[in-house]
Amino acid sequence: MNKLMNRLVLAGMLCGFYAGSAHAATLNVEAEIKPDPSNPASAEIINNTPVTGFCLEYPGQCASNRIRSNTFNITFQSSGAIPQDGNLPFHFPAAWRKFNVAHESIPGETAEIEIRIAGVGTRYSLSHTAKELTGRTDTVTPHEYHVTLWRPSWANAIAPCTSLISDGADPNGRDYTTFWKISEDASTCGPRTARFAIPGMTLSKLDVAYELRAVRPEKLIGGNYVGSYTYTIPSDLNMGNLIASDPSMTFNLNLSVKQDVKVVMSSDRVALAPKGGWMDWITHGRKDESLLGDLRFSILSSAPFKMELTCERSLNDTCAISNETNHTVPVYISVSLPPPWVDDMNQPISRRPLRVAGTGLQHLKLMGSPTGQPSLLHFEVPPGAVNLMRSDSSYRGTVYVTFDSNI
Repeated sequence: MNKLMNRLVLAGMLCGFYAGSAHAATLNVEAEIKPDPSNPASAEIINNTPVTGFCLEYPGQCASNRIRSNTFNITFQSSGAIPQDGNLPFHFPAAWRKFNVAHESIPGETAEIEIRIAGVGTRYSLSHTAKELTGRTDTVTPHEYHVTLWRPSWANAIAPCTSLISDGADPNGRDYTTFWKISEDASTCGPRTARFAIPGMTLSKLDVAYELRAVRPEKLIGGNYVGSYTYTIPSDLNMGNLIASDPSMTFNLNLSVKQDVKVVMSSDRVALAPKGGWMDWITHGRKDESLLGDLRFSILSSAPFKMELTCERSLNDTCAISNETNHTVPVYISVSLPPPWVDDMNQPISRRPLRVAGTGLQHLKLMGSPTGQPSLLHFEVPPGAVNLMRSDSSYRGTVYVTFDSNI
């Protein structure tokens, strides 16, 4: 959950207060992130997009390599015959790329996300069977004919890429499936050289494994972020004279952020008293002053949040306490947060009023590293209300302070 509600009891007596995809080359990615309040910078993005393509067909290989795939319906067609000793390059963007996503509910609120291509697979289809193209007359498995056709085989990735399948030959003799895992420092999986002339060839699909990560997950605000990143062809994905059916592939990201706000209250009860204490107040008869109380609490996370106030009894835009006969007086509540906590205008939070209407504290955020200093809730019954309180009465009330990361 991303909302933390604290119940505080205010209680006392006047003489001594006490506590109380529409497009073929577009992929819609559904993902979520839930930073740990104790270590928010280590949060991982969880990809909830249904798996398609290679990892749906070969789940065991993908599970052991900790990858997942999705299919882009992009075909690659040879522009003509591939000559004997002709090379097919395979250039892929494996390095991390940055792009921005925007919060759906907060104008101007953005976050930086990184994406990289971690694996690529396809199924090629030949104009003739591999046996016919190689001219072999012996009888071997379909895989062996494909091995003979290429140098190296499509089953053998060239370092720093690694193969996930050792035999992807289809019984029809023309089709072959392959998938290569790509390390971060790779820009190519190495060319394939045709040992024999190939009149025509098509890559019928493009299966992609990809990774996502947030640059500053602790800065993310609860809710949804949306954004996209586009790879262009052939600038980013280059397969030589194999011509793509689409000039780009786009990842549309819908990122659900589920932040938790971790707050520890020093108590759930607040004692209200005159500034000098009850004995001094009684001795000197100084009734024309406020009744005050402070409550310490600690924020143990760095997620942005908002504060909300609800009351057992309310009076105008604040809470109230009452005695046994339901005589009611207001209690004004404010909050102070240590720097570098600021509001949405980057202003410090010092005795900022906490109102039932919720105005003023809708977006609290860190502008640096948390210091671990305590925060304070301030409670005050103003002098005019104190003068109206009836002697020998106990005044009580309950307030609820909510810390909510779903801004």
